Amino acid sequence: MKLLNLTNRYYIAIALVLLLVSSAFLAYRVLYLVDNEISEHMLFEKSEIAKQLEHQKGLQNLHLIFGDRIEIEPIPKFTSFRVIMIDTTIYDLYEKGKVPYRMMTYEQLVDGKSYRIKLARRLTETEQLAEGILATLLLVALDIIACFYFLNRWFSSKIWNPFYRALNVLKTFDLQKGGNTMFQRSQVDEFNALNAELSKLTDKVTRDYKNLREFTENMSHETQTPLAIIRSKLELLLQSELNETQLNQILSTLDSVNRLSKMNKGLIMLTRIDNDQYAGLQLLQMGKLLRKQLEDLELFISSKNIQLHQDIDDKLLVRMNPHLADILLTNLLSNAIKYNLENGDLFVTFTKDKFEIANSGHPPVLSPDEVFDRFKKGESPDSIGLGLAIVRKIIDHIGAKIKYEYKADHHVFSITIPVANLIDQEEEYQVG
Repeated sequence: MKLLNLTNRYYIAIALVLLLVSSAFLAYRVLYLVDNEISEHMLFEKSEIAKQLEHQKGLQNLHLIFGDRIEIEPIPKFTSFRVIMIDTTIYDLYEKGKVPYRMMTYEQLVDGKSYRIKLARRLTETEQLAEGILATLLLVALDIIACFYFLNRWFSSKIWNPFYRALNVLKTFDLQKGGNTMFQRSQVDEFNALNAELSKLTDKVTRDYKNLREFTENMSHETQTPLAIIRSKLELLLQSELNETQLNQILSTLDSVNRLSKMNKGLIMLTRIDNDQYAGLQLLQMGKLLRKQLEDLELFISSKNIQLHQDIDDKLLVRMNPHLADILLTNLLSNAIKYNLENGDLFVTFTKDKFEIANSGHPPVLSPDEVFDRFKKGESPDSIGLGLAIVRKIIDHIGAKIKYEYKADHHVFSITIPVANLIDQEEEYQVG
């Protein structure tokens, strides 16, 4: 979720709570004042009625009902000065139903005569007023929230514009191309400080990348040369007259040199992939590459009398670096042959729905999660434990997925290539 939307949510939620509380308080206060006004008006009418009864003697002997709801009734005896005010409902002929009223009842002495007077004030106006207040507050709340939302978006887009510009600069930043990143200045000091730190960071990353790349290239060249010299001198020593102890020592040293050379090449390969030094992509006929690899490994396959089962679609193209594709297939197929059984099976499947390499073999010593870890050798003492780690790194590099499982006495490696990197020549030709 974008920061602007998240902040708007919090602001709108807080605004709604404040508006609801304020609206409830305002409605209560208005209704309270209106209610007091009705009561005060009824008390005023009470004093006016007393004046009328005193000045108009002819009204004193009548039982009258007039006005909104004013009832004057002579009574035999005055009993109390108490004023009773209650809310009740009275049938209304015009409304044809009961409507709410406030009823005030009291007794009064006028010229020595007693009267019971009832004043009733209709409260329907109060309910309508409450509804009007709530509707008005609702409209005001909607207007405030809408204005707040759009104004906040407008102000935020203006204020956060330098941040988005810096983000776009980082998105287009490429270590391969290098160069200095240019961040625009802003009126906001915090964004200027952020841009300055980002500029320092990208410069440092670029320098570190160049240094690491130079180190990798130098290591690849400088290390292999002395290892080759050591290997050649050890091989020359093997041709001289040696006793059995000396021979075994030289063979052990030569084996260690070979392992060190392989390990060096594997680690350099992993570093180069991490540094994205194999960025060149091509459309490769993966089926033909598989068949060529199988032909090159035919001697090793036949030496273990392995039965090869192929299901390869030559029309499928895969978009990836050719050097990485060659290493990927070599490591997977070599691993399947190396850990296969005598008279075992090797299944190679490459279709639109499946890319799978499976070989018969003993149950694994390593868990499926450990198979692709570096320096995990399993049961093979001569392995350096980097072959499948390189496979995993290549798979991640092209955005694919690989899965290992042991089922039906077979080690199965399944690869899922992204749809964008897998092209069917036949479908492409039909569409064209």
